[in-house]
Parts: sequence; structure tokens; C-alpha cells
Amino acid sequence: MMKKYYILLISIIAIGVSSCENLLDKEPTDKISLEDLFRDVSGSKTALAGAYHSLLEESHYQKNLMVYPDLLGGNIKFSKTTNLRLEDVYNATQNALESTMNDTYSYLYSELNNVNNIIKYTPTAEGSSVEKAKVIAEAKCIRALIHFDLVRIFARPFNFTPDGSHLGIAVILQPQLFADPSPVRRTVAQTYQAIVTDLTDAIAAFDNTNGGVLKGGYKQNYFTKSSATALLAKVYLNQNNWDSAFTLSDSLIKGNEYTLLTNTNYVASWTGRVPSSESIFELALETSFSSTGLGGYFDFNNTSGYRMFAATNDLLGLYSDTDVRRNTSMFNTIAISSVNYLFTKKYAAGGTAATPIKVLRLSELYLIRAEAAAEKNTPDFATANADLNLIRKRGDAAATTLSLTVKAALIDAILLERRKELAFEGNLLFDLLRKKKDVTRIDATAVNKNLTTNDNRLIMPLPANTVNANKFMIQNPGYIN
Repeated sequence: MMKKYYILLISIIAIGVSSCENLLDKEPTDKISLEDLFRDVSGSKTALAGAYHSLLEESHYQKNLMVYPDLLGGNIKFSKTTNLRLEDVYNATQNALESTMNDTYSYLYSELNNVNNIIKYTPTAEGSSVEKAKVIAEAKCIRALIHFDLVRIFARPFNFTPDGSHLGIAVILQPQLFADPSPVRRTVAQTYQAIVTDLTDAIAAFDNTNGGVLKGGYKQNYFTKSSATALLAKVYLNQNNWDSAFTLSDSLIKGNEYTLLTNTNYVASWTGRVPSSESIFELALETSFSSTGLGGYFDFNNTSGYRMFAATNDLLGLYSDTDVRRNTSMFNTIAISSVNYLFTKKYAAGGTAATPIKVLRLSELYLIRAEAAAEKNTPDFATANADLNLIRKRGDAAATTLSLTVKAALIDAILLERRKELAFEGNLLFDLLRKKKDVTRIDATAVNKNLTTNDNRLIMPLPANTVNANKFMIQNPGYIN
């Protein structure tokens, strides 16, 4: 008989806690044994719903992962001087004992444990083999996403060494119990291989209906064959596997399942809860979170909101006056202590119109294909320029047409467009690191404004208590336990 270990299920329907509360600090109010939970496939689907919902904790996509890369990278500044979130990261003064990213490390590994339970116990659950295969496929996508987030936050990018042989993260593929051997950090190459394996397994298991196994919401709220393929293309991009990144992004774009929004309907895509035609994977925000979640931090119309994360002049100066991504429909100016700050409207300020958190969009797939086309073994500058111009002109119909023939200039233009198009979506720092660019912040009050690409402070420390409790766990360079 299956041992009765207990897990905390975070139900996508029944959750009733504020997003500002750390679920890991709470005792479970309802415990259920794994034996009972995974008795049949309906229990597996309940656990899968909880796994999706757990991505919406503040330690993950509800704040930290969407904010800190832009805060440290230079797109975001603070509009206030007290009660700041991620202030140590902004100042590059984080330490292993008290880093605000410590909660992210702990929380993401707890997410992994719940997902691993799904993958381990669903095969023996009663019910449809087709449904069980879908559950496992979606769970593997979530596991890949979590590992991908962890390795980008707590390890150097893949190309830091020629073969990715530097320290990555602890790759966890089985439920962890107290009596289990202590995990060790794998290399970055091994970490990425685990991510790729999960995604390729999932893609092979999905059927072509592109529907998730769960009911309710929209297909963009769940992993499917297409969204798993999009994530894998992004993983390959971060792995410098240019040919594979090109092939996958190219297949999705040519598949016409998603269509790029026009300049005129771009703004509307950031309001309401219905996914746009270019949304590939997004996290549906529950109305119960109200203004306490990500929208509350970027709050632009609620006087009781945090109004904490404002756009920097470094970012705003990159847009032309005619760029739809810069106009008053996408930013709102608010005076705080007699100083004007601009706040993005990509995240509604809570309530029933709370905007889902967009994780993967078609515009990024075009920019992935553009970069991969320029970098792959047989460069395709024509495709790279065409994709770059498509996104530039979608943002600014008056933009000139580029025809760049020097690789370095083309790559820089693509990175610039990524910064403008994906601002406030948690990509900037990771882009700078993987392209070996320095962090340069002009509109910043940070203690350490500018950091070279190899500065240890651009990689977050492992929590000191994690390292001290495990003699096999190696801390990142530059940090003391």
C-alpha cells in the first residue's frame, strides 16, 4: 500500500488565502493522503489544478519572477522610499541569510515536490489512460518551467562555460522525503537536459486537440502541445541551441494557431480576462487576489494600491513618440510626493478585470526566431530582419524598415526590441546575462547601479539555511552562508 505522506493541495477553485501570505508558512487546513488523492484520475486533475495555481504565489509569477529581472536589469525603479519589496535585489546587496529571493528558492522547490507527486502516482490511478497521459504531460511542462526559472535565477547562463559544465541547480525529479539523500547541484548542462527531456516527453504525449485535461478557463491557461513547444523554443534560445530554437519557433509561427495583434488592437489585449490571439500561455488570476497581487504593485488607478514599481526613464527613452507601447494607453502618470512616475498598464489593478499574467506570447516567438536566425549555423539575416521589423512596426507603424547585414548590429537591435516588447514580463536581466551584457542603470537610486556581466551579485544566492543543512550543497560565488 502506498505510504501515507501528506501534501498541501492549493486548489484552483477553493483557495481562500491572500496572495500576500506565504503558503509555506501555513499549516494545512485540509490534509489528504497521497493514496486517497491519487486513487483515481479525478484526484490527479485536482492536484494538477493546484500545481497551476501554485505558480501564482508572490514568490513566483505573482511578483518576484516578473519583477526582479526588470528591477535589477534597469526597466523598473521604486516610486517610494519605504516598505519596498525586493529592495536588496535592486541595490545588489542581497546576502544568503536574508535575501528576499530566499522565499522564491524554497517555494519553487515545494512546487516541484507537488508536481513530482503527480508524475509519480498518476500512472497507477484509476481512470482513462488518455486523461492520465495528459495529466502527466502537463505536470512535466510545469516541472520544466520551474526548473527553467530556478536555473536562470540561481545559476550562471548556459554559455558561461563552453559546455555548460558550471554549477546549475538541484534537479528534483522524484518526491522528496525527509529520509531521502540530500540533493546536490547538477551542472547547467545537466539541468537543461532535464528540462528538455520533460518538454519533449510532454510534446510527444499531447494529442493535437490542443486542449488541456482540465475544464474551465481557456486553452492558454494550460500547457498544450503548442505552449510546450513555445517554452521549449525559449529554453533552446537560452541554451544557445540556435537551430532548434529556430525550428520550433518557425513551426509555431507557420502553424497559424496564433496570430499577431495589430497596432490598433494591441492595447486592448492588456485589459480583461480573455486571452488575445497572440497569447500562448498565461496564468489566469483569480479575482479573490484583488489588488494584493502583481497588479497591485504596478497599480495605476487605485489610491490604496502599492504603486511601487514604476518605469525608468532608461526604458521610456527607448520608445519613439509614436510607439503604441509607450502612449498613455499603456502607461499612466501619477504624482507621488510631487514627483511624476509612469506605471505600466500591462497588469490591471485587481478586481474582476484582473489581467492574466502572460508567460509566453507570439511576439516573443517572432523575436526568438529572429535571434536564432541570426545566430544559427547557417545564418538567415533576411528572416531575422523581417521578424524584427514586424514587431518594431507592430509597435510603431511609423518605424523605419531595418536591413542590417552586420551580425552584431542585428543582434543588438533584436535585444533592444525584446526589451521594449517584453518590458515588465521578467526577461531583461536574463537576456543581458545570456548575451554577456553589463547592467547599466542611469535612472536608478540603487547602491550599486552598474554591474559587469560577470558580477556575482547578478546571480541570486542559495538560502544559507539550505546550504548549511546540506554538506553537499555548494553556495554561489561571492556569498557567505
